[in-house]
Amino acid sequence: MDTPRIELTADGLGQQFGRLVLFRDMAFTLREGASVAITGSNGSGKSTLLRILLGLLTPTVGEVTLQLDGAPVERAERPQQMGLVAPYLGVYDALSAAENLAFLARARRLPEAEARIEEVLAQVGLANRADDAVGTYSSGMRQRVKVAAALLHRPPVLLLDEPSTNLDAPGRAMIEAVQHEHLSRGGLLVVATNHATEAEGRDRVIDIGAFSA
Repeated sequence: MDTPRIELTADGLGQQFGRLVLFRDMAFTLREGASVAITGSNGSGKSTLLRILLGLLTPTVGEVTLQLDGAPVERAERPQQMGLVAPYLGVYDALSAAENLAFLARARRLPEAEARIEEVLAQVGLANRADDAVGTYSSGMRQRVKVAAALLHRPPVLLLDEPSTNLDAPGRAMIEAVQHEHLSRGGLLVVATNHATEAEGRDRVIDIGAFSA
């Protein structure tokens, strides 16, 4: 499946909660095939920025636009074109990994969902535990379910918020493989992190602190 041409733009972006200014006058354009790190300390606004890019949060000022093959994507449709992995996303403990993904597949009306679910569970290393209740999983395995959910609909844009949270060395290798595969298809990758190792080797680094003054 070919990845479309992607252009994700922030124009004059600013976010403020009461008197707390997280960032202001932020502007950038990201395109397909690029890997970008959003860096900053805890509480600096990295997660907030990802939620704005996804369309889940309205910025105080400015706007975000997403274009695929030159056609603008409405804000309400942006989540259909993006996959998010984040600590605050939940999974259903009473359901198995496969059932969690089947629920998402029905919500997204994905065709041939069963085969795709098997594919992404194998990709994140959960094929042998696919039918076990998520409530029996370790924290690292739950993180793998979140990665599988983000990949399920083959999003052109992948947003990773502290993606190595709770993962051991094999889990971190899995995350690296997922990112490599996404970029090899021409996808756009945005990683929010305060770990220098996760920002290394990115095509671009955006220090959110540079926009807070």
